[in-house]
Amino acid sequence: MTIFKATLKRLFRQKSNLLFLIVLPLIFMIIAFSGSNGTAPLKVTIIDNDKTAITEGIINTIKDKAEVNFDSEDTIQDNLINNEIDYAIVIPKSYTDSLINREDPILKTYEAKEGNTSTAIKASLNNYINILKTFAKNSNGDKDKFYDAVKYYSDGSYKLSYTSVDKGEGNKSKTDKAMAFIVLNLLFSATSATNIILKDREKNVFTRLFTTPMTRFKYIFQSLLSFLVITFVQITLYFLVFKYVFKFNLGDSPLSLYTLFLIFGIFTISLGVFITTHSKDLRISGTISTLIILPFAMLGGCFWPIDVMPNVLKNISKFIPTTWINNSNSNVLYGSTLNNEMTTIALLLGLSLILLGLSSNKLKNRS
Repeated sequence: MTIFKATLKRLFRQKSNLLFLIVLPLIFMIIAFSGSNGTAPLKVTIIDNDKTAITEGIINTIKDKAEVNFDSEDTIQDNLINNEIDYAIVIPKSYTDSLINREDPILKTYEAKEGNTSTAIKASLNNYINILKTFAKNSNGDKDKFYDAVKYYSDGSYKLSYTSVDKGEGNKSKTDKAMAFIVLNLLFSATSATNIILKDREKNVFTRLFTTPMTRFKYIFQSLLSFLVITFVQITLYFLVFKYVFKFNLGDSPLSLYTLFLIFGIFTISLGVFITTHSKDLRISGTISTLIILPFAMLGGCFWPIDVMPNVLKNISKFIPTTWINNSNSNVLYGSTLNNEMTTIALLLGLSLILLGLSSNKLKNRS
């Protein structure tokens, strides 16, 4: 493992590498999370046209997560346009009776289409209503049984507790933004680290190495292994800082988020190797990296939400790996499982294999 150890030493010998790989991402996180404490909660308007104990329970569920007001339905559109509220819910008359009779009543909801600020509210609301529907189904239209089930659930050990989505540790929207910064940094740091292969070629290290028992396969394998170790350590450090320094809300499955980042790390290394093996020198490598990474970041949601882009760019973004990982990160953060993100995992690993295969073929032809 001579090349493996030597590459690690070379990467961490210069303080500039430590600055680029570790310090700058932490600065990005601080910027992304500045002002998270004390930020005003989400504002939600609720119009209750049914006024029963059940609809009161629905309202209390929202009160645990946002600042609730009860303006008239006529003001909803104007308030959304003027950013005076973030979300609105209209509960129709006879909603409770329809629910008990298993008629699947629908709540009317309104929101400003600018990102995912109301995602957590919608998720908890849907979860609570699904529980009510289950009670209704099991009660077979019997109101007494239905209300007894709701009371038992509210008083029992399975009562849900919620955390504000827009304050301190509960602020998932800022967690989402910080993860997008880390995606961007992984792209830059991986392409920077893999430039060692290009430096070895420029200094004719290839020729000297291959006159020894060191084979081309061992050189590439050990180099890739060192790049992956650095990337994995980098990701691990970020998550430790997320959890124990900044105390970010990482959702219900931090391990799933961590796994997604490790898989994306494999892709970034593969991309970096592909760029370096297809570049004549460091200048060209840097230019290609910039021309690839910046569009990836802009189209993939690292700088701003994809929702704000024109439809043409939205359609293009569907084919960008940063879009895949950022969407999957958001999905897992807000309750999705890793199994539901298998498409992203398969795409990233498949593309990584293709890039490594093309890189290997390029090195073979050059040698």
